[in-house]
Amino acid sequence: MLEIKAVDEVDAGKIDAFIMNDITNGEFINTRKYLSYHKGRFLEDSIVALDKESQSVCGVMMASVGTDRHTIISHAGTTFAGPVISEKTSIKSAEEILDKMLSYYEQKYQKIELKTAPCCYTLSPNQRIDYFLLKRGYSFGMTALANVISISTVRTAEDALALCYSKRRSQIRKALREDLFQMKEKEPDKAVWACMNQNLERKYQAHSTHTFDEINGLAEKFPNQIRAFYMETREGEYGAFALVYCFKHVFHTQYLDLNYRFSQQTPNLLLILELILKARELGYSYFSFGASTENPGAVLNYDLYRYKAEYGGGSVLLPLYIKDMAGDAG
Repeated sequence: MLEIKAVDEVDAGKIDAFIMNDITNGEFINTRKYLSYHKGRFLEDSIVALDKESQSVCGVMMASVGTDRHTIISHAGTTFAGPVISEKTSIKSAEEILDKMLSYYEQKYQKIELKTAPCCYTLSPNQRIDYFLLKRGYSFGMTALANVISISTVRTAEDALALCYSKRRSQIRKALREDLFQMKEKEPDKAVWACMNQNLERKYQAHSTHTFDEINGLAEKFPNQIRAFYMETREGEYGAFALVYCFKHVFHTQYLDLNYRFSQQTPNLLLILELILKARELGYSYFSFGASTENPGAVLNYDLYRYKAEYGGGSVLLPLYIKDMAGDAG
């Protein structure tokens, strides 16, 4: 027998251990430890499915209430957030757990939006949750398109360069010959973060999702998952920057920036090459640049997509499943 409880009624460590032990769609960004930085920003309605007798965790749905108060989203504060059900659960039990969690939300809200993990984020193909959602009447919504490179065959810099378009390959080779920069891993830097936001504002009229204090605090909580890399001159001057989220199976660039004083020397291109090699060193098979879409997926930034695609690879959807109970009733 299953029962549903609010996450606040269950030990946070127990929930987070369940999420981090799941190899399919449980990631550190879904944990209570990570989402706590959002405290007060969203109205939470996250739930846990428990075995009634043993009180063991069977499923987790981290979710927040939409601004209209009639929509539940899994979770507005993350790229994707489940539902998380252990891959070790039998397919019949997995469907029962999912049904229990969805029934809770379907009785309470008019609309449900679920952001499940992209296919490349799983160790092996496993889209049973996607299947159950479609079976239950959920539809595929407008979603983001992300650039991802398969790097499983990369062993050397030449292997990584072979993936690139010829123009990008030539640009990187030129930067390698000039030999002006070297990659270093350090803590997040407040001055670099400010520079990045200035560039975002100037180029896109945007700013980073996280403040410096937020990202610095998260990096302290997750030193193995949130890592900052810099291309620097031998004098220590900053040329390019990347903040990386090290997911279980995907090496993901959450933020990228270039010091435009060095735009002709292209340290940003060198940084991507070095990061691909770093990802392979750490055992990753996929390198992600993140989404190239906006609003939330209705607009494709063609220039941004092309820039990322020139390193090789392809694209994946960030799935969004929607059920509108009010619409269904009509």
